[in-house]
Amino acid sequence: MRVAVAIALGAMLLSGAAEAADYKVLRTLQAPPPIQLSSLPAGTTARPVEFARVVFHPKEGEAWALAYESMIAVGGGETAPPPQLSELLTWDSGRMDGETATFARAFDDELKKAGFAAAGTVSLFGDKQDAADLKVAVLVDDIKGRFCVDCPNLFNRKGVPASVVMTAHWEVYSSLERKVIARIDTTGGANHMTKLQGSIIPPVLTAFREHVRQLLASEEFRRVVTAGAAAPNSTPPATSQSTIAFSAAAKAGGIPQASKSVATVFAADGHGSGFLVSQDGYVLTNQHVVGGSKYVKLKWNDGSETLGEVVRADSRRDVALIKTDAKGRAPLALRHTTAVQGETVFAIGTPLDERLQSTLTKGIVSATRDYEGQLFIQSDVGVTNGNSGGPLLDEKGAVLGLTVLGLYPDKSKSLNLFIPIDDALRALALKPAG
Repeated sequence: MRVAVAIALGAMLLSGAAEAADYKVLRTLQAPPPIQLSSLPAGTTARPVEFARVVFHPKEGEAWALAYESMIAVGGGETAPPPQLSELLTWDSGRMDGETATFARAFDDELKKAGFAAAGTVSLFGDKQDAADLKVAVLVDDIKGRFCVDCPNLFNRKGVPASVVMTAHWEVYSSLERKVIARIDTTGGANHMTKLQGSIIPPVLTAFREHVRQLLASEEFRRVVTAGAAAPNSTPPATSQSTIAFSAAAKAGGIPQASKSVATVFAADGHGSGFLVSQDGYVLTNQHVVGGSKYVKLKWNDGSETLGEVVRADSRRDVALIKTDAKGRAPLALRHTTAVQGETVFAIGTPLDERLQSTLTKGIVSATRDYEGQLFIQSDVGVTNGNSGGPLLDEKGAVLGLTVLGLYPDKSKSLNLFIPIDDALRALALKPAG
């Protein structure tokens, strides 16, 4: 075969003698007509959706495509690939991940056209503007294609430069619920009318877009993306200028009781820790724990879960405020006096794995210091990923600060920094009532 077939999907390429049946099917392959997709009804709110992964896994050794250099007329204006220049492609690469970013751009484009909400974009400074709870992945377990890599555009003829037909299985995953909440199958594909110029990615993406539209048209998908899109509570978010007065009439109840008021915080991109500071249901955590999420899920040490709304955040001080239903839980007492070097302190949080919730570690205050223009409490108390946002407590169980940063975590586990509680309150314009 003289044609060099360029394919960016990876190793799913060439070889194999063409069986007559496979050749005939692929030679005449045409995609069905595209569906007519209606946009979301006016006034419908959809939760942001992030495209996470595409996997191709047809049967091993399956004849999946026909590639050729030009078309020949077969009568009535219809065209077909010339047998002497055709090559049958077989699938010999096993399970293969597609280039996620390429397919994600097509996915987001179709979402926006239909009135759905795509995940927030990543800024040039590396932060995501609005993380998505809902993540979508797709498995393509059957794909058939016919590709003419050097054919011209044929808008006025029955033949087309390429046709791709697929069978796809979609999964919608909720980061907050930590499970797949919908499974949807789509079939079909699309004819591609533009000259390929050596790459078969454009027609594959054209077919992929048709499958995205089928996904968006399904009642199941529309149900899960519109469910829970409204705010979980009626308390309006406070503006950055206003001061929130919260009821924090709490006395230190000792270390054993403190864990009851510390939660694991699940956001779109992982988990951290947080703690209740008021009877009104306000929870403090780090801004980097919630990221760009508007809503988070909190799991308490008794196993119960509540939904929370991020009502305020300060990225410079790395603190965030969540409003949830406290369900009668007592807030932790807040200590407003300075941490003393050498005093015993405790940290509570969920390090590394959610199964390690309410892990308690003990250390001392190593120092209070200015680090990169911010005041921190330094301690050797053991914390790691997942502890972020959890409380640093004195021996009576009163909060001195929030876990935020490990210095040189790859070299030392004893150099950790904590945000003083009063600094966190000021950054979020929080003020104890009375």
